[in-house]
Amino acid sequence: MVNPHLGMLAIASTARAIKGESSFSAGIIEDEPQWRARPISSGLNSSEPRLVASRWRSLDQQAHAVSAETPADGHLVAIVLRNENVCFSLAGRIVHDGPVIAGTLQVTAPAVSARCIFRGPYDVLHLHVPNALIAEFGCDPSGSEAAVLRSQAALTQDTVTERLGRALLAAEETGGPFGQLYVDCINMAIVARLLDAPRRAPPAGRSKVAELARWRLRRVTEYVEANLAEPIRLADLADAAGLTRMHFAAQFRAATGLPPHEYLLRRRIERAQEMLIEESESLIGIALSVGFQTQSHFTSVFKRFVGQPPRAWRECQGGKVRRGDSNQHWSLRRQAQPRAVA
Repeated sequence: MVNPHLGMLAIASTARAIKGESSFSAGIIEDEPQWRARPISSGLNSSEPRLVASRWRSLDQQAHAVSAETPADGHLVAIVLRNENVCFSLAGRIVHDGPVIAGTLQVTAPAVSARCIFRGPYDVLHLHVPNALIAEFGCDPSGSEAAVLRSQAALTQDTVTERLGRALLAAEETGGPFGQLYVDCINMAIVARLLDAPRRAPPAGRSKVAELARWRLRRVTEYVEANLAEPIRLADLADAAGLTRMHFAAQFRAATGLPPHEYLLRRRIERAQEMLIEESESLIGIALSVGFQTQSHFTSVFKRFVGQPPRAWRECQGGKVRRGDSNQHWSLRRQAQPRAVA
């Protein structure tokens, strides 16, 4: 368990933020011009170590390959914010190739080279965590073993960390000195969650449900993409995977951290977000196009996942989306997608 010293650090950080001494930039969470690049205005010269958040996102349907190396003085935490399809490598070794579910977490150690091929749209929150901050949070005045942030090549799921990451995005709307305070507190909660991860590991010997095979998962995600506008039942997904409903549901959740129905709703809402930005289609037209039977149901689910009703969210995106960027960052170029055959 992370020691109470973390609480004292939180109090100190809160005091600094109230006095206006936070080293975060006004943008709080900046878009990355390059993959995994720490924002220049993030207070690199600050006398105190700070966790900094940045965002890598695009709606481009084309494949996009990127590479980077984690700085030697810090870890990088990636929190996936939307369902994606990637080929991810660390130190020249492929650690994941295929669909990635929103809420997926990956921690990269210092001075490790990474490469990723994004096959379509993506949205990732990156947390740049200085080693000095990890050491400060993990130290224990009582002399017991200090907590450490364990890097892990494999992609894992942690819904709590995902929710904390999404809460960081809301700081953009809070703004002002209290926005900085909001970010400081959530950042420390995320670090505490990651430091406490080893204690939450399931005991050895506990029976574990087998994860859905990668090729079965790919068939399921492809089925969803081809039939997103149509009603999709659990039996349909199980048939696509070649399993019974009971075995499929358990293995799908073990592989993705989500029940099949939750995954389907997330994917419908993500496609709706793309349509809200790219097209002038009415809300009811978009709702029907992504498989909702009524606009009211679409609105309630959209608000649950995104935090705003679809109309308000579409209006907010008008001034934020950049078109024609040389890096194709948050690009909105759209290619023809296959339609489901009735």
